[in-house]
Amino acid sequence: MYRVLIAEDEMLVRLGLKHSINWSDYNMTVIADAANGMEALDIYQREKPELLITDIKMPIMDGMELIARVREMNSEAQIVILTCVEDFDTVRKALAHHVQDYILKLEMTTEDMGRVLAKIKEKLDRMNNSGHVKMDVDIPVLKDNLIKEYLLGSRYSEAEFAAKAAGLGMRLHPHRVVVTLMEIDNFDLLCKRFKDHKGQLVRMSLLNVLSEVLTNYGCGEAFADADSKYLLVFGFDELCSEQQITETIHTIVEHVRHVMNMYFNISVSFVINRAQSGYHSMKAQYSECLEILEDRFILGRGSNTYVGGQHSLLIPEETRNVLLQLVRDWQTNDTAKKALEKSMRMLLDKESTVNTTEMKRTFKNWVLMAALSMRLSKLDIPEIVSDYSDRITGARTLQELVDVFRTYLHTIGDYMSNKATISKEISDVIRYIDVNHKRELTLVELAQVVHVSPNYLSSLFKKEVGINFADYLLQYRIDRAKELLLSTFSKTYEIAEQTGFANQSYFSRAFKKLNGIGPKEFRRKWTIQNEAQGG
Repeated sequence: MYRVLIAEDEMLVRLGLKHSINWSDYNMTVIADAANGMEALDIYQREKPELLITDIKMPIMDGMELIARVREMNSEAQIVILTCVEDFDTVRKALAHHVQDYILKLEMTTEDMGRVLAKIKEKLDRMNNSGHVKMDVDIPVLKDNLIKEYLLGSRYSEAEFAAKAAGLGMRLHPHRVVVTLMEIDNFDLLCKRFKDHKGQLVRMSLLNVLSEVLTNYGCGEAFADADSKYLLVFGFDELCSEQQITETIHTIVEHVRHVMNMYFNISVSFVINRAQSGYHSMKAQYSECLEILEDRFILGRGSNTYVGGQHSLLIPEETRNVLLQLVRDWQTNDTAKKALEKSMRMLLDKESTVNTTEMKRTFKNWVLMAALSMRLSKLDIPEIVSDYSDRITGARTLQELVDVFRTYLHTIGDYMSNKATISKEISDVIRYIDVNHKRELTLVELAQVVHVSPNYLSSLFKKEVGINFADYLLQYRIDRAKELLLSTFSKTYEIAEQTGFANQSYFSRAFKKLNGIGPKEFRRKWTIQNEAQGG
């Protein structure tokens, strides 16, 4: 029998663990239990048990030091950690000492512990019965290395891969192979929740769950691909029909989705390939899955996509209606609404498939246009636009883009409503400028509109707006020109005419004076900047 040592300072946890498990089911027996790390180390030095189950936080000597000391004596010892959710920072450090698994004390059940012990027993059995496998190397690690070297490299031929896969006991038949790619829809937030900045603990936990699900079905192997991506590789024998394969994979995929939501509160997306003959097909299937995964931007989170299946990559009608309604509900002037809606329709009315990069670039243009039309101050625009442009770059689905844009419109709307209230006279003047900025305007004309003297209007305007009337009118016209540069293909002389400048030369000089670059450079720079940021 395999001997077990339990180190846990909480007596109830220690005794509960010792007496609630039928250890003989796993060919194990508890030889001792200790209340602190020092006592456990003394016992370990005398008895050299095959399995150590230890708490992290203990008096006299904590679990981390105990693990390190045990590893110095025996690199092959099996170690399982008892921990709490708030101890994940410490658990990550323990992983560097090749800890086999961990159990959450507050959520521990007999079934959970049984699954862990079954895996430990299986590994100990292999270590005792297999002389050609190095004792301190984990079989899952060997499987992981093999699959990645075969898929991504050229180290092994198909025959060599088949031999090694059989030697490692992989649950794969070469006759009907299916590669499925799973992506965690919000991997970064999951890592933050676990306080696992490198993602090592999260990957280990996810792989444990995937392995348990596949073991229950007796088929398939799971591997971590990169960060949020995981491979589920299936191999069925020649007797399985296409329908049986499809139903089995669908059942497993939905089981995985349910488990991921229940244990981790996350959604996952799958790309499922067709069954193909031979291990050599895995490489092409893997590439196809990666390519199809890009479609998730339109299809959204929690989706199943089938290689070779039919799915639309047009912007959904519902999404179009939502975006246009956002503009209609936007609290700003009609001119700004019409300009933004016109720009939107250039993308939304396209009948061809849309490109993710193109969409992100267009959304960034809308962000800048909205800021300009709301007349945010020159100090506010760079910070707000930059923040939301970064959020757009990081969006992983079309729905996320829409949500970011909705939040943005609310943010700048709230910002403007919270600014100091201006008088009726200045409010009327600003609306008048909005309607008539394309022609020549004078302070005298504006004073007549609101029935005050030019001198009084000049003083009131400077007090409430912060700049004098002439500077405001120039900035307003330049901001409108920026909107047109981003939302239309009009030439610069046409934009100059549409925004109230006497000629193109004066327009270009004024634009460069306020922005440091001319109108053509502005249009080109903004487009290139968006492309360089991945859309």
